[in-house]
Amino acid sequence: MQSTLEKHHSSLDLGEVTLHWSEAGAGRPIVLLHGLNDSHRTWRDVWPLLPGRRVLMLDLPGHGLSSRPDAPYTLDWNATQVARWITHLDLRDADVVGHSYGGGVAQWLLLKCRSRIRRLALLASGGLGREVYPWLRLASVPLLVERFGQPAMGRIAGFFLARATTVDAKEEIAQLADYLRRPGSARAFSRTVRDVIGWRGQTRNIFDRLDDIAELPPMRLFWGTRDTIVPMSHAAEIVRLLESCELVRFEDHGHFVHWEDPARFARELRDFLDASEVSPARLRHPRRARPRLESAEA
Repeated sequence: MQSTLEKHHSSLDLGEVTLHWSEAGAGRPIVLLHGLNDSHRTWRDVWPLLPGRRVLMLDLPGHGLSSRPDAPYTLDWNATQVARWITHLDLRDADVVGHSYGGGVAQWLLLKCRSRIRRLALLASGGLGREVYPWLRLASVPLLVERFGQPAMGRIAGFFLARATTVDAKEEIAQLADYLRRPGSARAFSRTVRDVIGWRGQTRNIFDRLDDIAELPPMRLFWGTRDTIVPMSHAAEIVRLLESCELVRFEDHGHFVHWEDPARFARELRDFLDASEVSPARLRHPRRARPRLESAEA
C-alpha cells in the first residue's frame, strides 16, 4: 500500500540537544519512537498505513539526524528531552508507540508529560523485565564502547539487523550505518546502555515508579514470539500484572515486527488506537507491583 501523503523533515534546538523528526499527515498526533542505534527510518513501511493521523517519527538524542552532545543519555534524560519536544510542539491527546529502547522512553514519558498521552503501545519494549541480548550486557562495560567503539559503530547496523529480510534491507542497513558513523554515536550508545543494562540484564523498570503516575493510560503490547533481543516472556508477565492490557503476538517473528510484517502491525495498532472505548491499564495486585526479574523462558 503506497501513501499519497508527503513526508517532511524538521528539527528543534532544545539547548541541550537538537532533535530531528520526520512528519506526515494531519489529525490526532501519534509519536513513533525507535530503538537503540536505530532511527526515524525504522517506521518507513508503517507510517503510510496510518491515515488520518499526524505521524511524528522522532530521532532520539544521539541517533539518526539528531545531535550527539556530550550528555548523560540516561533514560530519564532522554525522556526529559522527548517530553520537552512534545511540549514545545504542544502535542495534546497524543498516542505514543515505542519500540525496544524507545518503549522504555515511552514508559518514562508517563513520568514527564502524562497529561499529553492518550494511549501507549509498546513493541518489543525494554524496561519490562531483566533478560536482554547478551551482547548488550557486554556493551554496558564502563567506557569500553565509549572510548574504543566509534570506528566499529557502522558495522553495528548490520549486526543488529542481520536477520532483516525486507527487499530494501541492504539499503536501509547502509543508511543506518552512515548515521552510526557520525562522531558521538559511540558515546551516546555507551552511556544509554550503561544506564539501563548491567551484567545481570536490564536495570530500569517503570513499575518502580508507578506511585508517581496518577493513572496509567490504555496500553497494548506487541511482540514477536521469536524475539531474541527482548524475550516475549516480559510481555506475558506484564499482562499477568495489569488489567486491560492485551498482548498481540506475532508468530514466528523476531524483534523487528514492524519490518517483518508492517501491514499487520499497522492494522493491529490502528485497531487499538481507533477503538472507541479502551479502559486504562491498572494493577491487578497493587501491593505486588514489580514484575519478576529472574530469568524466564519466552
